[in-house]
Amino acid sequence: MGILGTGPASAASGTPPTPAKGPSLSEEEKYWTADRMDNAVPADAAPVPAAARHGVNAQQTAVAHRPPPSGTPAPEHFAGHKTVGTFFFDGTPLGGPKTYCTGSVVHTAAKDIVLTAGHCGIGLQGATHRMFVPMYRSGRSAAEQPYGVFPVAQMYLDARYSKNTKAPASDLDLTFAQVDANSHGKVEGVTGALTFTPTSSYHHEVTVIGHPGSGVVNPGHTPVRCPVSTSQLPGFRQLRMTCKGFYGGVSRGPWIEEYDSTTDTGKVVGNTGGYNDANDAWVTCAPVYGKDAQDLFDHAAPDQTHTDAEPRHP
Repeated sequence: MGILGTGPASAASGTPPTPAKGPSLSEEEKYWTADRMDNAVPADAAPVPAAARHGVNAQQTAVAHRPPPSGTPAPEHFAGHKTVGTFFFDGTPLGGPKTYCTGSVVHTAAKDIVLTAGHCGIGLQGATHRMFVPMYRSGRSAAEQPYGVFPVAQMYLDARYSKNTKAPASDLDLTFAQVDANSHGKVEGVTGALTFTPTSSYHHEVTVIGHPGSGVVNPGHTPVRCPVSTSQLPGFRQLRMTCKGFYGGVSRGPWIEEYDSTTDTGKVVGNTGGYNDANDAWVTCAPVYGKDAQDLFDHAAPDQTHTDAEPRHP
């Protein structure tokens, strides 16, 4: 497997590590105003004018091309959980729209790893201003968020993954972000963590959590959750579920088995992403965490020095 990220340089290159450079916590807190975050667009949706996002056309923008079958569940809007939050990053190229997607803290000894999807990771990797906000609250600046914000230090992606694809590479749509501590400490110490759990099965009882876009369909950018049964997406190593209301922004959110809403714990067996099918908003997919996912996790989990990186081929 080829791993691409801002991790240690390849031992074969002979190049000594170079410290990564990026905005500090205080710089990110100043940069990410409430307006910048509120006006960010989902990383899994084409940018639309602000008037459409917040006006009468927003509902038409978000609805599915086909109506869901009778009996398809609807998600519950809820206050959110500390272990699940929102990544914000500036557009690529610079000057592009500010963007967001969902992420979830997963347990590691280093206590600084957040799981998201590969197509979010590609955007984060190319961004200058990038941070993770646990339990994001709309209308508040970065400095006013309930658990603070955590600047992204480096990304770990599978080099074979291609963004927004319907090809087999969509099975690799996951990535890990290593984030810096804030004044409260390391992210896992502040929020707790879910357990990253590889599996060979396609059949699970899970709760899927995400942060859909704001506007008419979701005023206040409130998170949603949906308890569902999963099956296999035919022809792919991916889970499939059906639930209404999973519009732009939910991508990268965790699929949690043995979910405990009281303790914010559970086993993450997938993350929203995978096969890029924009036709049915009520059908959602997630890569199955097999050997490739485990290898990527094993590479990201150790407490590593932040460095500029080259592709790695373990």
